[in-house]
Amino acid sequence: MGRAFSVTAMGLLVALGLSAVTGCASAPGRGAVSVAATSAVPYNLTDVLFSREMILHYRQSIVMAGLVKGRSDDPYVKGLADAIVKEEPPLIDAMVRSLKTWEFTVPDADNPPEHQMPGMLSPAQLLLLKGKSGEDFDKLWLTTLARHVNYGVLLAEKARDQGKDRATVELARGIAATEKPRIAQIVQHLS
Repeated sequence: MGRAFSVTAMGLLVALGLSAVTGCASAPGRGAVSVAATSAVPYNLTDVLFSREMILHYRQSIVMAGLVKGRSDDPYVKGLADAIVKEEPPLIDAMVRSLKTWEFTVPDADNPPEHQMPGMLSPAQLLLLKGKSGEDFDKLWLTTLARHVNYGVLLAEKARDQGKDRATVELARGIAATEKPRIAQIVQHLS
């Protein structure tokens, strides 16, 4: 067990004591991952799934933020959209680096995998948002964003509590700490 061996990405997951990967993160990287021993692997399935799902999650947040321009006059909504566009790309970049370091594929931005993650908007929901403006847009956008952000918090809390990679756990801790108050602010603004 102490000698190095090579396993496929799925074999690595089995070696970590995990039987399957489901949902949009079911296609880990291609090729082999070199592992000295399973206890020496610096990450676990929670780290990998968190990174993959949060990349998809944040990319959609940025798409949602892009819908605000020309549809809202609310300074709060505009400021929130600007914050998303500013804050989330560096977080995506950090998770991309982790996945590449671990030799897992990064979800394709132009052709994202099919997913059924809670809080993610369907194409029809995005189309509905695009068709709104003014107060109707603001209310729907904020309500949808609150649900979306809440799922991100759940992902982050799970990674914070169950992840193994120190950088991923710290990233998750920061996301949970930042996003929970954001949800409260959205709810307060809606009321």
